[in-house]
Amino acid sequence: MLQHPDHYRDLLVLFSVVIALLSCFSALDLAERLIRESRGHKFIFMLSCFLGTGMWSMHFIGMRAMRTEMTLAYDLPLLLLSLLVPIAASYALFLLFSSPFTRSRFFLAFGGVLFSGGLVIMHYCGILSMKFYGDYEQSLLSILTSFAFALVVPVIAYFYNPGWIAGPYNMFTLKKVLLVLVLTACLSGSHYAAMAGVSFSNTSAFNYTGTVPLLPDSLLGVLLGGSFLLIVTLVLILLYRDRQRVLFSASFNEQRYTALFESSPDMVLCIDPARKKVISSNPSLQHMTGYQKEELSDYNSILCTPKDKATLKEAVKRAVDGYSSKLELEIRLKDGGTMICSTTVFPLVHDTQKLVYLVAEDITAFIQFQQQLIVAKEAAESADRMKSEFLTTMSHEIRTPLNGIIGINQLLTEDIDNQELQELLRLQYNSSQALLSVINDVLDFSRLDSDGLKLQNEVFPLQVLLGECSNLFEATAKEKGLELKLGIAANVPEMVSGDSVRIRQILVNLIGNAVKFTPGGMVSVEVAYSGSQAGEGEYTFKIKDTGIGISPDKLPLLFQPFTQLDAAHNRHYPGTGLGLAICRKLVELMSGRIKIESEPGRGTEVIFCLTLQSGDKNCSGERENSLAATQPLETEAV
Repeated sequence: MLQHPDHYRDLLVLFSVVIALLSCFSALDLAERLIRESRGHKFIFMLSCFLGTGMWSMHFIGMRAMRTEMTLAYDLPLLLLSLLVPIAASYALFLLFSSPFTRSRFFLAFGGVLFSGGLVIMHYCGILSMKFYGDYEQSLLSILTSFAFALVVPVIAYFYNPGWIAGPYNMFTLKKVLLVLVLTACLSGSHYAAMAGVSFSNTSAFNYTGTVPLLPDSLLGVLLGGSFLLIVTLVLILLYRDRQRVLFSASFNEQRYTALFESSPDMVLCIDPARKKVISSNPSLQHMTGYQKEELSDYNSILCTPKDKATLKEAVKRAVDGYSSKLELEIRLKDGGTMICSTTVFPLVHDTQKLVYLVAEDITAFIQFQQQLIVAKEAAESADRMKSEFLTTMSHEIRTPLNGIIGINQLLTEDIDNQELQELLRLQYNSSQALLSVINDVLDFSRLDSDGLKLQNEVFPLQVLLGECSNLFEATAKEKGLELKLGIAANVPEMVSGDSVRIRQILVNLIGNAVKFTPGGMVSVEVAYSGSQAGEGEYTFKIKDTGIGISPDKLPLLFQPFTQLDAAHNRHYPGTGLGLAICRKLVELMSGRIKIESEPGRGTEVIFCLTLQSGDKNCSGERENSLAATQPLETEAV
């Protein structure tokens, strides 16, 4: 029997395509939820039953659309098998989609092949389940064409991209709609391509004598109608739940906005710049300013002082253009007072209406506190300058007569031969020198503290300077039984350019501290260099001792002026506590860095680094004589 368009019932054909469309749409929507959220096997089984039943219903409605003019019945076991096969194939595909570990192209393509194979098996099981007297013929071309349509599913599964669902969930995205249409066309096309190659010939009246139970054609129609109702019901449930989700989200957002708006301690004002009208204001604004919503018709003139009026207008204009602003405004209160507010102005686009929000936080107390801090800071800086000036003046005033005392002491020492008086003069000289050292430290610290000390730049022999600093403490070290070592790396340049007096002062302070706080053992001075011999390089100075050491929690105190870790009046180690403070300031003034590493009972290591320029060797002899002639710099240690 030849097949042509008149052999199909158009209404049933359309009905089968609608069933396929609804099934594909619902399955894709549920599959997206399956991927977005972790779901169990029950959900996957329900999803598989839904898609499998939809495809099965589409297939048999399509078969019933053909006018065969024969009495039909269906083999019940084969009919049930044709229903179970697409459900099982759908379950396999969705199971692979459910796990991130099997959501690769290979696995998904394999699942797509299983699904397509299941549909083809369903189709031919359905054909074989038909019982009638007649001949059944199927063309090879129709079989191959139906296979080709079915293979679209593994192709789509292979090209699955997680970016398809990267955005927020939406039931009706363009991509989803297009995918549903493609799947519907291909799955329906697979069925009708196979049916196009089918021919039946009726030979006699149907009289079944087998033992396998048969399902009458009329009862199959009832089952198919029930399947259709099931699919439509599920689609309606999905649409209803999606609408409920949207309504719940909108209600929640509205409640959240209302809670933030009404309960916010900040003042919130919503305006419509086009109509120049206040839409809403929260209780905080009414409470803090005293104005009600009805009184704020001209909010710009009422709330803002004249100097801030133009600023607010400009911020509102920027908000209308889609830009946010942050500004400080002085707001006028209803009782005549003022309030300083940190105000954020931002837009809100609702449909075609553009609104502008103003959120203002009262920072009056903060601004007043800030002004008080500025005044206090200026007062403290002024007091600090006065202190430094006072110390500088007093140091000069005391040092002048003290130098006179030292000079007279030296003259008396030359003229007096009495040994007892010589001893007294020696004690007086040492005391005067110690006092002069303290005064020099105070003077240096005052000048450093007030940025009054200027560095000198001159070429000098660094190795000679290091030797002199080390020799200065040789006698003291021998008296205490200490080994004083000086180590200079071979690549350290002979001549460098810098302030030799201040570098000498740093070294004398640090070596003196190491000798003073080391009762026995060793004090070492090491110098390393990294850089070129003719250019600029970094010099690393390390002064290490095996002395009493310092607790790590007290290390930050060492660079504080007038700080002694042993603060008792009868402390064992005397000093003003200015030495390390001066060293740190001098190193920082030379753009260097200094640090201290120490452990109690294991000694201390002071490391400071300076970046210096290599000098001219021709100046070596002249500068060496100059350094030799320079009187050793006495300075008070910590």
